[in-house]
Formats: sequence, C-alpha cells, structure tokens
Amino acid sequence: MATRHLTSERLVLTIATVVVVGVLAVSIWSLAFASTGTADQPQIDADVQQRYQSIDGVNATQTTTITRNGTVASRTTYDAALQPGTQKKRLAVVNSTVERYDRRVSNGSTLWLYDQRRAKATRISLSRTGSEQGERLHRLFANLNMSTAADTADSRSVEPLPVVPRGEQRPTVAASSMTVSYRGTESIDGREAYVIHVAPKDDTAAYEQTVWVDTEQFFPVKKRTAWTADGERTVVTTTHTDVTYDTGVSEDVFTPNFPENTTVTVPETPESQTYESVGALEADTEIQVPEPDIPPGYELTYATQTRGRIHSVGLRYMNRTSLITVAKYDRPGVGDNASGAVTIDGQPAQVSYGLTTSVSWSCERYRYTVRGEGVSADRLVTVGRSIGCPGGE
Repeated sequence: MATRHLTSERLVLTIATVVVVGVLAVSIWSLAFASTGTADQPQIDADVQQRYQSIDGVNATQTTTITRNGTVASRTTYDAALQPGTQKKRLAVVNSTVERYDRRVSNGSTLWLYDQRRAKATRISLSRTGSEQGERLHRLFANLNMSTAADTADSRSVEPLPVVPRGEQRPTVAASSMTVSYRGTESIDGREAYVIHVAPKDDTAAYEQTVWVDTEQFFPVKKRTAWTADGERTVVTTTHTDVTYDTGVSEDVFTPNFPENTTVTVPETPESQTYESVGALEADTEIQVPEPDIPPGYELTYATQTRGRIHSVGLRYMNRTSLITVAKYDRPGVGDNASGAVTIDGQPAQVSYGLTTSVSWSCERYRYTVRGEGVSADRLVTVGRSIGCPGGE
C-alpha cells in the first residue's frame, strides 16, 4: 500500500538551515566506531527509546552557538517547546546575533517559518514521523552497553545524534571508523547527564562529538560537534537550560497563530510516495528498481518514489545498530567528482567519508548512491557492485 503526500526533504533542510542554524529536522547520519569502555561505565537497562519518547512534552531555553576558528559566528536563543518522538516543536527567537525567522512551528506534518518583519510565513510539508532521534539514542546506548573493556577490538556501529546544520560544509575524516568513550557524568543546569564522546581512531580531531544525555529522561540536554574543513575549525553547540519535562504541551502550541495580514507561501514540492515492499514500488514505477545484495540481518523498512524535477526511487534497510539506503535517480553525473580509484561495473565511483559514508556512480541514464550509517565504506562498495549498471542504462 502506498502513502501519498507532498514532501521536499532537501528544500526543508535548506530552508531550515538558513532559518535556524543548528536547529535540525530529522537528518540521518552516523559513523562506524570501535567502542571503548571504562571501569565505571554503567550498563543501561532502561528502554532508552521508549523512555525518551514517553516524555509528555518539554519546555526549555535552547541556545545554539556556532564558532569558526575560535570566533563566535552566531548565537541564537529560543524559547522552545517540543514533543519527543514526534516532529512537533515550537521555537521562538528570544535573541540572536544574526537575522532569522522569528518563529518555527511544526505540528508534526507541516512546518511553518514565520518572518514577523516581512509579515510572511513559509509552509512546508514534512515527510517523517520524528521517531528517528529516539532510535539513535537507543543505538548509541546499545553500543555503549556492548563495550566491556578499554582494549576491546571489535568494531561496532552507532548512529550519533544529528548536530551539524545542513548547509554547513560537511566534515570529513580519513578513516571510516570512530571510537566512542564514556566520560562519566556532568551536571548541566542542575541535571545529571551521561557524557558520551565520539572521535576518530587516529585522534586527528578532524571530527568529534560530545553528547550530554539526561540520566533519568534520556533527553539530550547538550550537544557539541566540532570539525575541521579547509583549515577552518567549526564548533556547533546546542544547550537546553531551564528544562521542564512532562509539561503536557497543548496542541495549540504547535498550531501557527500568525497575524491576519501574514502572507503564506507554499514552495513547489515534488510528490513522494512510501511503500511497504519492493514489489509495491515496482508495480507503481517505470524505473527499474535496484536489486542490491544487502548483508544478512538487515530488513527493509520502506521503499520510496519521488516525482518532480528529479524522478527517483529509494530503498531503506536497517538492523539493530546501522542503516543502509540505496537511491537511484534520473540525473546522472550530478556533483560527480569520482577519481576512478574505485569502479563499479566499469564506471568511476565517488566514495565520501564523513557524517554519512556514501558511494556514488553514474550509468548512462541514472545516478546511484549507496549510503551507510554505521557501515564501512568497503561494505557499501560491495553493495554498490551488486547493483552495478543494469542492462539498458
């Protein structure tokens, strides 16, 4: 059965970045890493995802600061209300060093961006449920529970929380694996939080992330991500203070209440469909759907088709700790700077390491991308080669 709705993830992310840098929608990224434990590392018995998503509303003061080479580029403080496990949130700017939309309101299916000075609002359809952050928290702690000794050699996968704003230059790392370490607990605005740190194995500091997670509610009260690209060190820090849980936030809070003279615009968005099976997608598209050899243990979570300026199909596979996606779209060569060091079916492939590892290549009519979250680049290349360039393309 196909679910039909309008969406433009790229448009949503681009606008949201311009509007509220550091306040992210669901953005999926992760890194493979080797877990390192400490003697006092706790074993988390709670169902982290359930605990996080059962919070009945959060009110807080949210501050996002971006620095470049030690100089503050922007700092914005919001009056925030949100519903964990959904995309429902309301962010009202209290003060900011840069010009921004004054309000960002989402009821879970629609996002409104309000510019009071211009008396304008932009309305954007959302396409996901908002449960991804709970899943990521669950995987993060599941991997920490797996680490039993400081010298463990097993490589494990995790999906850290999204912090890096879309539109920022993406950090890259030389290796496809990272290490995660437990740094004890710290008090953030009077609440105890687990401190978890992720960094490259080679300790280059090209990329690192620290997350402070409330020990009782498993809400990420603080996130800090730092990376170096083209000689510039960027640090993004988001902190929640004056946090109140289980506030029972009224649905009215997530409903826009703009003045009557507000002009509302709706950007043109492509049409997207979600399918429960590959067969349902194949029956509803003229594009030949890829047939990847996915490693054992992964299950298809959904298939997608998007029609618009670009016509594409996609497959999403998950296991307990990692994710693989396959995309095929009728725009070959877009952003192609493949070196030829890796080839797929005789075509040069581009391998990108960073917050999401990916392998991309072009056939005659189509472009393919295989992305992995908590999956090595070698494995993604293997998946890509199982797809190749099907006949007739």
